[in-house]
Amino acid sequence: MAKSLQKIKQELESLETQSTELATELDRLYRHYLQVLSQSTKNQFILACYQICTQIYPETFLKLSFSQREKLQEKFRQLYGEIQSRFFSYLEVSPFVSPPQPTLTEQILLRLSPEQEPSFKVTESKEKFKISEINNPEMLVHWCQGVEEGIRETLNHLSQEANNYLQKAQIISSNLPPQILEMALQAEEAGVTSGNSPNILNLLVERKTDQENEGEDDEDDNETDGKITKISAINLRLSEIEFADTTLSIERKEIRSCLEKLKKMRKYYRLTQQEYAQAEAEAAWRSSWHE
Repeated sequence: MAKSLQKIKQELESLETQSTELATELDRLYRHYLQVLSQSTKNQFILACYQICTQIYPETFLKLSFSQREKLQEKFRQLYGEIQSRFFSYLEVSPFVSPPQPTLTEQILLRLSPEQEPSFKVTESKEKFKISEINNPEMLVHWCQGVEEGIRETLNHLSQEANNYLQKAQIISSNLPPQILEMALQAEEAGVTSGNSPNILNLLVERKTDQENEGEDDEDDNETDGKITKISAINLRLSEIEFADTTLSIERKEIRSCLEKLKKMRKYYRLTQQEYAQAEAEAAWRSSWHE
């Protein structure tokens, strides 16, 4: 027997109430998670900077004066000092977003396989809202997507700024085209591994030559046949940061559990919305139908 409009409406209202309660729980979990993530990111960021300067490019680092080293390290401290505030800013207001290739968490949120990836566009007029304004599963999904994208943007920003400072200090070649560093920051999406050092990406880059650079005698230890150069850059990866911190991994597991609930809730909410629309259409048909 078909449900009445009133019954379906009650089901929708129940789902909206549940989504509000789940939003409160996710907000609590994300706040705790981001607090732990901030400290873990700081630790991993310092370690990556240390490895770049002392293990990968020690000769160029030693060319800096004591004052230059101090200034570079101060720049790094300023960068990680902003991490927590940047992370938490995405909890207050989140846009409707969808990254190019969803991570595992985002695939749970999207309830889609990579082949079924949606194409939500980020425009200048992003719709924004606070967690307290969420009153249905769809809004909660978009809020979570915004938080997850915000985490990745923050890690990307931190990596990019650190690499810029390393280039200015000429630890990483200042002649390296910006596009190469962008490739490093996109390594996770491209499926490139970071090798043995976490949060450091190693690339072999083919250098452009001017008509074979005839007569050029300079050879670098990192070059092969004068054309291939090994480049190492900082590339903070969420998966590697979580892997290095057991507490953070546990926090992520709790979030994913809630996201699984949200996935099911949104699916049922959409079906119920469709059912309500069909019931309304049937009622409208009957009200205007005459033999």
